[in-house]
Amino acid sequence: MRLSYLLLLCLVVTAVCAKGGMEMEDDDEYKTVDVQRQEDTEQTFKNPCNEKNCKRGEVCVLNEGEAMCVCQTCEYTDGEEPIEVCSTGNVTYNSECELDRDHCLCKQSQPGCSDTNAKKIRLDYYSACKELLPCPDNEFEQFGGRMKQWLFQIMRELAMRSELTEDYRDLLVSATEDKEHADAVIWKFCDLDKDPEDRSVTRRELMYITASIKPMERCLVPFLNKCDSDNDNNISLMEWGTCLDVGHEAIIDRCHHPKNANRG
Repeated sequence: MRLSYLLLLCLVVTAVCAKGGMEMEDDDEYKTVDVQRQEDTEQTFKNPCNEKNCKRGEVCVLNEGEAMCVCQTCEYTDGEEPIEVCSTGNVTYNSECELDRDHCLCKQSQPGCSDTNAKKIRLDYYSACKELLPCPDNEFEQFGGRMKQWLFQIMRELAMRSELTEDYRDLLVSATEDKEHADAVIWKFCDLDKDPEDRSVTRRELMYITASIKPMERCLVPFLNKCDSDNDNNISLMEWGTCLDVGHEAIIDRCHHPKNANRG
């Protein structure tokens, strides 16, 4: 049951995407939000907000014709149930929107800020804050093998749903024939390496998978910390494969990012 639930979470993360020891990058950089844009009327009014980039927790409004970034408000439609989140300061918020709003209020020293001493308010994981137990040594040692099985099962499930891109169907075939599922490991690295596509997985690119699964899987974050063997806050393909016990001869770049990838 636990495995099925985690698989579902991983599938959601894969479709949407695109901490602990691995601290998040500067929130203002990793989560620049879209401004509230309005359609320009033909040959008459050009909305300055269309050229204004606001940061996390902010939206653009017009003040006497001038574009300004202000702290967002959080509104929910009838029947919508916000998902609680926990901050790295161990504070529960009703939604990620409200966490981002608090970050904005505190950054700008505005009334309503929950902690005037907080320089940044970061997302830690999805769900109300809870006591997170440490990862036992025996579970940590087994985690890499379990994760390989998860990744292979995710690939198969996505293929059954016709959600695995054609470029990676050959990797599913080879992963099926290989009891170690090495190409499932390679596929997930490629899947995580999205922004930028540079054959390196950053803390920002890991954010959604860690925030989604951390409350249920206590060994995930320590394991990912271990994968960053040179402590440069980036996980290379070789580090990823080695961490998941894939033989070096099988760690081959099979990512399909020809336009943006930096192959060194």
